[in-house]
Amino acid sequence: MLQSRSFAALRAGFLGMSMLLSGAALAQEAVTIRFVQTNDIDRMSPAKGRGGFAKLMTVIKEERAKGNALFIHAGDTISPSLLSGFDKGAHIIDILNHMGVDVMAPGNHEFDLGPAAFRARMAEAKFDVLATNIVDGNGLPANTKADKIVDVQGVKVGFFGLTTEDTPIASSPGDIRFSSTIDTARAKAKELRGKGADIVVAIAHTPLEVDMIIARSAGVDVIIGGHDEHLLAFYDGKVVLSESESQANFVNVVELSVKKATKDGKTTVSWSPNFRIIDTATVKPDPEIEAVVKGYEDKLSKELDIEIGMTETPLDSRRATVRGGEAAIGNLITDAMKAAVGADVAITNGGGIRADKQYNAGQKLTRRDILSEMPFGNTTVLLEVTGAQIKEALENGVSQVRELGGRFPQVSGITAEVDVKEPVGSRVKSVKINGQPLDPAKTYTLATNDFVARGGDGYKVFADAKSLIDASASQLMASQVIDYINKEGKVAPKVEGRVVLR
Repeated sequence: MLQSRSFAALRAGFLGMSMLLSGAALAQEAVTIRFVQTNDIDRMSPAKGRGGFAKLMTVIKEERAKGNALFIHAGDTISPSLLSGFDKGAHIIDILNHMGVDVMAPGNHEFDLGPAAFRARMAEAKFDVLATNIVDGNGLPANTKADKIVDVQGVKVGFFGLTTEDTPIASSPGDIRFSSTIDTARAKAKELRGKGADIVVAIAHTPLEVDMIIARSAGVDVIIGGHDEHLLAFYDGKVVLSESESQANFVNVVELSVKKATKDGKTTVSWSPNFRIIDTATVKPDPEIEAVVKGYEDKLSKELDIEIGMTETPLDSRRATVRGGEAAIGNLITDAMKAAVGADVAITNGGGIRADKQYNAGQKLTRRDILSEMPFGNTTVLLEVTGAQIKEALENGVSQVRELGGRFPQVSGITAEVDVKEPVGSRVKSVKINGQPLDPAKTYTLATNDFVARGGDGYKVFADAKSLIDASASQLMASQVIDYINKEGKVAPKVEGRVVLR
């Protein structure tokens, strides 16, 4: 009888506990998910001790050893790599295949080499590329998809990718189009929630102002961003936004501590973030990736490391210099373009000058130097334009000078006075062509690069201009500059008042 009572009491206790648990929340232990981020990386090796793929790989391996680490690439990588002018970015995809990317979104520079190169590189990728707002008439390229859900210890993480809508202006996507990034983000976040995603992550190669609109209104939890090349860790209590500067100089690791709880059949998810910014100057390169990179570096050194001449004056191709005003290196490049095709004037966009370095007076210049400065494979075309079109082009060129827009005009045969305090469209106060006042009705010959000639970087005024040397008959800008320096032996470009900002 005692045994029966004891059993009954035990049974009643179990029933009571069961009833208690049925109304309580059943929670799992917190799961830590690590997003290891890179973006805007096309340089293979370190510079001044920072960056490059081998150092990035070391960070990735260290985070993977901790568990639940996902390597996220936020775009801009197959161009403007130094080698992309030779293999159209194939070496970058090969390196990334060795590194094991978990998810990537294309950046605008993925389209610099044209739509065929983009499709070819994506077909070579052994990882998922999220091309959520990309509209390709041929269907999404191989290895690209609209979204992806990853299960991390019971936490479902949904990803989608956004590529800036400015890509047709900033790059060369051909017939590939880009739908609204903001509308796409809102729709896709809702769709992923419907598919059961606990955490929604937008990999957004978009301007910061677009990132913030998405953060405020799209219903995502995390934005892994690129494009602006900021070093950024942002959290407003609801949404995380991260960006890792560029070239893997720094690596952002975003950690989410995620808790799921179920009550009455309903699941709730809560999370909190932690940010770690890793300076790769403190990181040793991974031997395996370092060997892969060295193979590519060695392959081209024999051809690239050939001296072509000397500069007697300092040259500066840093971003703020070539996008913020007249630059001696911009004068050198446009002088070479103008001479190569016998033009009256030359204009090239400062954003196309890319090596981001300084050269001392008396420094020897090599093929590698020039190809590093002009890695896009652009060619020099010759157009017939009016003076009015030149002035309109200059207005476009100085329209984003304060924002360091890539359209800033580096010029030859032109002198212009600009008042940056005036509204956009009315900043150019005077223009001279080879020392004579510009005649709006007169016809001039203009050397420019093929990207600008077809309206890139906002130079729409040139899109319908008469072509005297078109892209099919044109030569590489870089080759023309190399030939120019080689012929001169010594060059001495300097800032001389070609574009005066007031």
